[in-house]
Amino acid sequence: MRYPFTLVKVKSKAGTMWHARIWDESLQKYAHSRTTGILAEGKKERRREAEEAAKKLYDEFCITKAAEVKSAFVTQTVIQKPEPQPPVPVPQIAIGNTQKKTVANTPLIEYLSNFWTPNSEYAQFKRDVEKNPLTPYYLEMNHDDVRRHVTPFSGFDGITVGSLNKAILKKWLIWLAGRKVQRRKKVDGVLVTYETDKLLSSRRTNSVLQGVRVAIRWAVDNEEIENDPFHKLGEVTDDMREKGVLTFEERKKLTEVTNANYRSRLVMLLGSYCGLRRGEIRGLQWGDIADGLITVQHNFQDKGGLKLPKYNSIRKVPITEDVQKFLDLTMQQAIHISPDSFVLESPKTPGKPVSNNFFRDSVTKELENIGIPKAQQKERFVTCHSLRHTFITLAQLSGLPDVVIRALAGHKSEQSQRKYSHVPQVIDFNDARSKIATNGITQPLAKSA
Repeated sequence: MRYPFTLVKVKSKAGTMWHARIWDESLQKYAHSRTTGILAEGKKERRREAEEAAKKLYDEFCITKAAEVKSAFVTQTVIQKPEPQPPVPVPQIAIGNTQKKTVANTPLIEYLSNFWTPNSEYAQFKRDVEKNPLTPYYLEMNHDDVRRHVTPFSGFDGITVGSLNKAILKKWLIWLAGRKVQRRKKVDGVLVTYETDKLLSSRRTNSVLQGVRVAIRWAVDNEEIENDPFHKLGEVTDDMREKGVLTFEERKKLTEVTNANYRSRLVMLLGSYCGLRRGEIRGLQWGDIADGLITVQHNFQDKGGLKLPKYNSIRKVPITEDVQKFLDLTMQQAIHISPDSFVLESPKTPGKPVSNNFFRDSVTKELENIGIPKAQQKERFVTCHSLRHTFITLAQLSGLPDVVIRALAGHKSEQSQRKYSHVPQVIDFNDARSKIATNGITQPLAKSA
């Protein structure tokens, strides 16, 4: 008998919900689906709660099934009908000594390499059924991870999809913990992979792990393998540093300190005053700006081109006077200003936005202009994405309700917003001390009689 139930995520109006698919021994398949009532949210998506709920659903199913069988037996005894036989499983077809190829007996590396391709069944399902196509960059990244961090592991030699187990995965995680970052460069026109001295970060390791996890769970959900080896296998503990943010005073300096490069200054303002992601700033077109609002509806990626924002988070954000001033200055220097022209069009490649390198260079130079040298930028861990973190943190301190901030930032959940909030970094302790003294109890309480 297979595992009594599996968990799958199903989208609904209330959000993504965990459903239990229950194995029916008489039908030899997962023939029954029940909602657990548990939303798949949070870092671990409340999977443990869903498993407990699924166990109860399975127990209830067994009781109901037993009652049905008993009732059917009584009915059949009265009307003298033969008991129906369960369907006979179809045996695997063998030609000579060659067993028919299935997902279960496919070599793991071969399966993973084929899984992360544009024409794989999974990619087609996401594109044609869910209408949420995987980007070329995402497919290429996961396919490259298989080449770099899965194929070299000797423990996967001879392992098929069906024979993969948790013990092997744990050994792979130990191996990954000591894995060095891989880089590629051209040497005499040939692309060469070399190893650096830097270990894979926990975040990067979890990204590689997720790529394999998704592929294996697809096989489990399609009932192509019996057990999920990733069941109750967590992630590598995240040691990522907290992102640094700008204070109110530092952000204000971006509107006051002069700089001839209006485009680099605009990058800083669109991130810290409007909360736009880098891809959204690159994809911003002149037609997206009207009536004091920016309609965030484009996201530009080098390998994916122009597409919708992350999580399809189309939204409107207000433009402050300072942001509008630098938009006007940028328009005066723009090559093209038609509605479908990029606000930050590349001077070297007309019709395309500026490169990612432009963002990195702009942030470094602009921060230096307002008095944050490179050494301090590195120490505080202030990067391009810090601008979006700054927007959310300062919006909270400005008194905007969390639901409004979430709508402006395009976040799907409260948990996502919390990751971007760094209020302790920007507390003005003198101001806090003054307000505590003013609003607090300044006179001793009178003693009761």
